[in-house]
Amino acid sequence: MAKSDQQLTLLILGTASIQSYIFGSNRLKENIGASYLVKQVTEEWAVNALKRVAPRANTDENPNQKIEEGDLDAEVLYAGGGNFVVLFREEETAKHFVETLSKKVLIDAPGLRLDVDQCQFLWEVSGTGLGKAVGNLIKNQKKNRSLRRASAPLLGLGVTAVCQSTGLPATKIISDSDGKRRVSAEVAAKNAAAEKANKSLHNVLPLDEGYVYPSDLDQLGRTVGEQSYIAIVHADGNGMGEIIRQIGEIENNRLYIEEMRKYSKQVTHISKNAMLAVIKRLIQATVEDDKIAGVGPVADLKFSVDEHRGLRLPIRPIVFGGDDTTFVCDGRLGLSLAAMYLREFENAAKQLGRNFSASAGVAIIKSRYPFARAYELSEELCSEAKKFRYKDGKPEEVGGTLDWYFTSGGLYDELEEMRKREYTAKSGSLTLRPVTLGNEGGVRSWGTVKRLTSAFQNEWKDKRNKAKALRDALREGPEAVQRFLKVYEQELPELAGFSATGWNKIENASTCGYFDALELMDIYIPLDDE
Repeated sequence: MAKSDQQLTLLILGTASIQSYIFGSNRLKENIGASYLVKQVTEEWAVNALKRVAPRANTDENPNQKIEEGDLDAEVLYAGGGNFVVLFREEETAKHFVETLSKKVLIDAPGLRLDVDQCQFLWEVSGTGLGKAVGNLIKNQKKNRSLRRASAPLLGLGVTAVCQSTGLPATKIISDSDGKRRVSAEVAAKNAAAEKANKSLHNVLPLDEGYVYPSDLDQLGRTVGEQSYIAIVHADGNGMGEIIRQIGEIENNRLYIEEMRKYSKQVTHISKNAMLAVIKRLIQATVEDDKIAGVGPVADLKFSVDEHRGLRLPIRPIVFGGDDTTFVCDGRLGLSLAAMYLREFENAAKQLGRNFSASAGVAIIKSRYPFARAYELSEELCSEAKKFRYKDGKPEEVGGTLDWYFTSGGLYDELEEMRKREYTAKSGSLTLRPVTLGNEGGVRSWGTVKRLTSAFQNEWKDKRNKAKALRDALREGPEAVQRFLKVYEQELPELAGFSATGWNKIENASTCGYFDALELMDIYIPLDDE
């Protein structure tokens, strides 16, 4: 152990504005390449830059090498959650590290901004305080990020052509499925990284022979012009910030490092295994005629075919490997796959002795709608799902939660305002959302919505006009529903307290129990063991 106090430099590296960088294009290939570049910055590129400037560095490969023992120039504390946290013996080495990595990013990932914060840290003989120092630096990083003004790129001098994806000056001509395009340096880099991203994805989430991941939104499923829908699913671990805070309170520096490394690696393992389980389940659900097996009334999901490599799965992971995951899929599979991912996340965590859960938001939109706005919506929905966990003050009993929004038009306002206009009637709220994946017997549970949706899909599959009339009656209120049931001599699927009028009180608020299920009739494909 250290024989004297040591003045070190603590540095935290991240990337700024990654949402707009990754999801600012409707071309899936560009999203894929951008996500790969973001991941490289805080993983392989950062490690390589560190090894270059600090030959005697422990990159979290050897637990027996410890910076406090005096033999190291630098030690990576942990890499996870989009951050790369490292201790340097000399401040000058930290400066060279940032310079080396910055040059790499400027050349190979133009448009991507690094976020670097550092402070001096005194490793005392007692070996305490590192967790609090990291926590404070992360807080400062978030505060500074909100205060920093976004840099304005040079838009070109003289006569320039404009990149179709970014609006920046075009610097290169590329050929893809859209023909020849003039693109900016940023887009060219994303496209160049796409193939590496595909290889990396197949290595991390391998597929059975005869299956490949799609590289275009039009390869995700049904593509009949304006009738094509995609789902953007954003999932985020619940209570992860509190777990990190608790680890940060560990007083012993070395124990703090070990626990953060363990936590970071476990979260990576959990999210990876959950995503892999979802993909394997989707493959298992395919049959020889390229359809999902046993989906009842909407068995028209066909996989597009790559002539050289096989069937393209109607799902593409974009961001994964940390506590947050984003994937895009055929719109009708969005809720099934989101619910499955949340369950598999919990299962994978339990296998490691962790009681982790996650929440998800699902934006179901037309495939040509601006991708960045739809991703923002999926984040908002995930946030709403998380808030629902704390509604009764017992989040540990709720587990995973799910929220979604479907639109056949556009996203014209904030989520709260859109829901007020579209899902509020004189009698109260038309929607049960958000819902929990636990408490299967509860009204506000995914199990209830799924059961009612399946009932309408199977029992009302030849009653489309009646289903539309029921939706109108539900909007008008309980009396209109009673008239509808009497005139059409129809019964609603069983839902305790609701089936007589379609309405009941939940938490002292009048709520409709059937509107969500009716809306999902044509845009939801269930998976058997979802």
